[in-house]
Amino acid sequence: MKYNKVYFLHIPKTGGRFLTKYILRPMEETLSKHGIEYLRMPEDMRQHGGWPFFIDDETYVISVFREPCEFFVSAVCHAAAGREELIDKENWHVIKGENLVVEKEELFEKLNTWNYIKDFQSHNFALSPDPAAMSVIKEAQFFHDEGKEYDKGLIYDRIERTNLFIRTNELKSMDYNLLVKKISDDLGIQISIDLSEINKIHFKNDASERLFNSLDQVEKDTILKNFPLDKEIFDNDSLFWNPNR
Repeated sequence: MKYNKVYFLHIPKTGGRFLTKYILRPMEETLSKHGIEYLRMPEDMRQHGGWPFFIDDETYVISVFREPCEFFVSAVCHAAAGREELIDKENWHVIKGENLVVEKEELFEKLNTWNYIKDFQSHNFALSPDPAAMSVIKEAQFFHDEGKEYDKGLIYDRIERTNLFIRTNELKSMDYNLLVKKISDDLGIQISIDLSEINKIHFKNDASERLFNSLDQVEKDTILKNFPLDKEIFDNDSLFWNPNR
């Protein structure tokens, strides 16, 4: 068997909880029966572990990547929900954002102060936080504070090494039977899970959607200027799995 481990490189705010709840966790028992370990990061890291030291040639790596402007809006709204105590920590950290309002002023204030978050998605592939010491977010903050440079070549090498790389918007709309078949075929085992319980809006943050939809193109372009590598990667079709190919 080529792979004995499955690792989900969970970039925050990309739809990872959806993928974990409805696709990855349900196949964990089947993986175990075939001698394949589903790797989890410590719970206090919120499962965001970057590219950890234990990834080797026998590790099947999955990751999801989001349109950069949507990612940033979602991150700001998530922080606002936490501030207002609207995150259900007992239910997969679902955000109860029906009545949450985040203004554009806050969004652009964070754009000017959250310097570590610029190109944060791609930086996840270069970060390897010590699980005993920090999360990927804290390591990104440390990199920025110390003026450390990211290795673009290393980031691309690791993305190309990733076995299953999916765009968030495609994750929301794809035929999940094709996704399960892709993982089954790659691992060389038969995986069957119940897809009838999938709820595409379970993790939806209404406040994030409202804020993103309120932005005009000039405002979106202003945000995107701060995420050049993330945009370059997101726009590169050759890096992502296409279920329709």
